[in-house]
Amino acid sequence: MKATLIVSALLAATTVVSAGRLHTPTPSNSQQLVRRSFIVEYDDHYSHSHFATALKRRQIEVDVHKEYEIFNGAAITLRSEEHSGEHLATLAGVKNVWPVTTYSLPHIREPHNPIEPFAEGVIQAAAVSNHNSTGVNVLHDSFNLTGAGIKVGVLDSGVDYNHPVFAIPPATKGCFAVDSPTCRFVKGWDFVGDAYTSSKMPVPGPDPMDRHGHGTHVAGIIGGNALSPTIVPRPITPWVGVAPGVTFGIYKVIGKAGVTTTEVLLSAMEMAYKDGMNIINMSLGGGSAYRDGPEAKLAETLTANGMVVISAAGNEGSDGVWMVSDLGLGDSTTSVASFDGAFATYNYFTYAGVNYPYQSSLIFQPSTGINNGIIPILSTLDGSLSSGCNPAFYSGVDLRGKYALVKYSPGECDSKIRQASFQAAGAIGFLVQALQGDFVGFAATAAFPIAGVDYASGLALIAAWKANPAGAFTWGGAATIEFPNPDGGGPSSFSSYGLDGELRSKPDVGAPGGKILSSYPIAQGGYSVLSGTSMATPYVVGANALYMESKRAKPLGADIRKVFKNTATFSRGPNSMIVDSALKQGAGLINVLNAVRTTSSITPDHIDLLDTVNFKRTTDITITNSGATAETYTLSHVAADTLNFYYVAGNPFPQGKPLVSKDQATVSFGSNQIQIAAGQSATVTLTFTEPSSGSASQFPLYSGFVVATPATAGAIAVQVPYTGMKGDVRQVPMMDTASGYPMLTMVSASGRSLVTIPRNAVFDLTRPNAATVPVVLTRLGSHTPDLTIRVYNDKNQFAGFMSSPSKGPAFGTSGRQMNLDAETNEKEYSGFDWEGEIYLVENATTTAHQIVPSGTYNIVVAAQKKFTKGTYPDDFEVYKLGSVTVKTNGPPLPELTDSGAAGLSAAVSSLGSLGVVAVTSVLMSLAIAVGL
Repeated sequence: MKATLIVSALLAATTVVSAGRLHTPTPSNSQQLVRRSFIVEYDDHYSHSHFATALKRRQIEVDVHKEYEIFNGAAITLRSEEHSGEHLATLAGVKNVWPVTTYSLPHIREPHNPIEPFAEGVIQAAAVSNHNSTGVNVLHDSFNLTGAGIKVGVLDSGVDYNHPVFAIPPATKGCFAVDSPTCRFVKGWDFVGDAYTSSKMPVPGPDPMDRHGHGTHVAGIIGGNALSPTIVPRPITPWVGVAPGVTFGIYKVIGKAGVTTTEVLLSAMEMAYKDGMNIINMSLGGGSAYRDGPEAKLAETLTANGMVVISAAGNEGSDGVWMVSDLGLGDSTTSVASFDGAFATYNYFTYAGVNYPYQSSLIFQPSTGINNGIIPILSTLDGSLSSGCNPAFYSGVDLRGKYALVKYSPGECDSKIRQASFQAAGAIGFLVQALQGDFVGFAATAAFPIAGVDYASGLALIAAWKANPAGAFTWGGAATIEFPNPDGGGPSSFSSYGLDGELRSKPDVGAPGGKILSSYPIAQGGYSVLSGTSMATPYVVGANALYMESKRAKPLGADIRKVFKNTATFSRGPNSMIVDSALKQGAGLINVLNAVRTTSSITPDHIDLLDTVNFKRTTDITITNSGATAETYTLSHVAADTLNFYYVAGNPFPQGKPLVSKDQATVSFGSNQIQIAAGQSATVTLTFTEPSSGSASQFPLYSGFVVATPATAGAIAVQVPYTGMKGDVRQVPMMDTASGYPMLTMVSASGRSLVTIPRNAVFDLTRPNAATVPVVLTRLGSHTPDLTIRVYNDKNQFAGFMSSPSKGPAFGTSGRQMNLDAETNEKEYSGFDWEGEIYLVENATTTAHQIVPSGTYNIVVAAQKKFTKGTYPDDFEVYKLGSVTVKTNGPPLPELTDSGAAGLSAAVSSLGSLGVVAVTSVLMSLAIAVGL
């Protein structure tokens, strides 16, 4: 009873003092936390000097890397291990604290190969088909729009500003920061230096020259111009970017290693805004996460102040649902999906006199000196192609001087297994046929020719082999020619699927991003064909510039996004049953001509129906007629594919490839027609009904489009996409239990691998950075609002939340893991190495982080279910992993009785329900008092 009274009194006291929140996102293997480095956001009207005074008063020593201006806060590194992010959050005037997180360039879908020139003046379909499909060609030719007067900031690896595609004739090369009206690169800064990695300090400087290549390719898509006869070296064909009249700011945030951090991004975003950039391009790879990071907050602020912020949706299409990159998750920012063009330029090989396109492995580079041969078609007993994954199948098969053709079999084995089998049989390489449509890419382990071919080419090769099994196979060297794109006109297979962690509609819109020819640093060949949402994003950036120029104004980013979403062309790709899901294509392929010409719009630009439990059955849309005369609109509904990623019974992890069905929602309008006077708006109530078919236990994701078609001939129809999930999102599995996660393991004595913990093992954690430590592995298949690792003593009393030296405290929001790591081709997971540190309280301001005393501790992983309040344990998936015994130098923990432990748990829960309202002394007193 005494403890209960103390708890009640202390909880009442906490309501009068405000304090900050420590965010502790759990990054995937592709992202890391920068140790002891934090982004701190202040309360309104709080200043850097106030923060410095608070630090001094609490004797917290830091290195201040950056004091931001628009984002009211700073980037700092704690000098001492004695202090943590929790200490920063306790300071008066601090609103939020985030660990500094790394970002990287998205995984490129194929390697950069220098492109050989074609004959002078040859214009290929690939060079013009993308602009034809988006209306950009008409805006160039008939409207004379080039993006002139619009400033675009490129946050990337820098730009080769000397490249001739950025020159204004009669100049033969570009320039940077030259006081001349012919110099297109007017502003810029190198924030990191060429050798920068997240483990090294940035070496900033005034020269943002690109040594990587990615940024130059991005800038060329936005505003390159290879039509000038002064271009040297020549591209493979004349081409022009979306907005060849824009001027640029170059903000180099990535060095040769392809990595940056939140600290650097915030600095670059602020500088771009202060330099007067109208639009910023961020073709960067984030994680699958929530929209609560500092970059998202700053992006929303910049957008509200007139800047347009556009980000890549990510290239994780093969990983399935919930994978849109977090950089584009803001309410008013734009997340861009990728579409494939109707034609594309490929390296090729010749078999039996016919040319075939291919995509090589990341290591194998085409050349004229590699081995040629013939292709044996390797079939299984039922006549289908073999996967190449069973070495016994090739025992006794003579493949000397030959290339094997096999089928792609995702998840069965990786290219290293196939390579070993084929090399043992004497093969000189192998080709892999895609299951359908587009190509398969590989990360090989040696310079062994491995290439992917599209499905149709694989069928043609089989037919040619049957006609003549001894047909000659010849590589086309480094030369490239144009082929029809097998997935042309639809969303790229690599483009990431939504939704986000709150069931919001993302990505927003799509643009050409598959097999895009653009500039590359002169030192690396001058031109390259690359694929990715990194390429689609600058296309949308250029489209924004054309739109701004056409309106002779600088509309807000959210307003431009709405116009582009309203007027996009939704597609039916080769693998679609109805039209492609909005989870994949957003509102559709951007149509810049329609956006410029439309006199109608729909607000909002997307409808989130959520899940069955939280189903938004009715919603209002507002149709605006900005034309000069009254207009009558006919309302209609176009259903899109329903996608099911949980169709494998007993597998809690989503499948990479969805099961596509026609399980459609229905929409009623009350009246299918509405008349709106010139310059007026009208509100229409929509009533949705979930799909009647489809199993709610498999969480099918449905979508579609509501279309308003004007009666006036030639007027532009406008649309709004909707998305929803049938089923209870609270039941969506969190952890990949089918693969054995979460699991308790340890670092081996060599420090090079993870191994099973031996029985009766004792971990000696008395020295910092102990060689052998326990490790908790988690593998999330879905977002969670709170991923925690809880530590209990041998009496099963709660001691605290685990804290990892590499990942920080084990609580906070977390996105899902990829199916396979892009580098290792193995299942991705997060590892929490433990050196004995715990936090007594989650997401509250306390100095109660400490090392546990020697003893045995039970480890429990708990992942909060979506759309729940976070009451533990009812709202969590809970996994008891077992126990570990540690030897430490930690001081004794407060002695908790059973009732005391329950009281502390209740106190923490109450604090969480009130929001983050606490102070250090109160919570420390609470922890001590409860144990009395």
